Amino acid sequence: MRGMALLALAGALVLGNDVARADEKVSGECLISVRGRTYRDGPCRITLYRGGGFLAGGGRGGEYFATVDIDAASGGAQAFWNGAEAESHAHDPLGDVVRQGGCWVNAKARVCAWRPGTRPRAEAPAFDEAPRVVPTAGSGSIDVPIVIGGSEKFDACTGAGHVVGLDPQGDGFLSVRSGPGGKPYSELDRLYNGSQVSICDEKGPWMGVVYGPRSMDCNTGTPWATRMPYTGPCKTGWIHSRYVKATAG
Repeated sequence: MRGMALLALAGALVLGNDVARADEKVSGECLISVRGRTYRDGPCRITLYRGGGFLAGGGRGGEYFATVDIDAASGGAQAFWNGAEAESHAHDPLGDVVRQGGCWVNAKARVCAWRPGTRPRAEAPAFDEAPRVVPTAGSGSIDVPIVIGGSEKFDACTGAGHVVGLDPQGDGFLSVRSGPGGKPYSELDRLYNGSQVSICDEKGPWMGVVYGPRSMDCNTGTPWATRMPYTGPCKTGWIHSRYVKATAG
């Protein structure tokens, strides 16, 4: 099993309801993220192989591409990519992966492919929407991942809430940090009164949350049978529970 990927379990999986021809090349969008770093995110070529496998990316050295191979007998899947050096072959194993919406993921990687117009998009909020998510200049990555799932019955994140109690005459924001605490964990983002979050993990007074615009599907409202770190498509981080009012869970 090697160099191809995904849509064998259903031509409808990521690329819609079309039945792919052998070695069909289509235009679309790809996302390849490994160990918390995104190597590719945007337009790409997708090659569909007989039996449902696919190659996300052009398959040439100098650009990033990845494959997901599916075992027809077991239904299991494995991902490969061409490594951080963007080599000419997808020889670097990413391990066993499971499907989450339009992506196949595990604890260290995410490989996604979409036909044009089918990728979930965040929409600009209306002017009367109270919740705000405002990015900061921070460019750090998360140090303590938000681990979710582990049940075939319950949603991957069973809690929800919104930010409250921030003093508009003070800083007026709640820091989203890379771990459950202050220093040495870095500030990744900032939330404001009314910002909505999914509560997915807890360590002492700190909550591990997933959040994004209301229109974005963060893939946390369905069961994940396998417990693993959350890697997207929404933002994630740690916030202090003092400023969160739980509304579910």
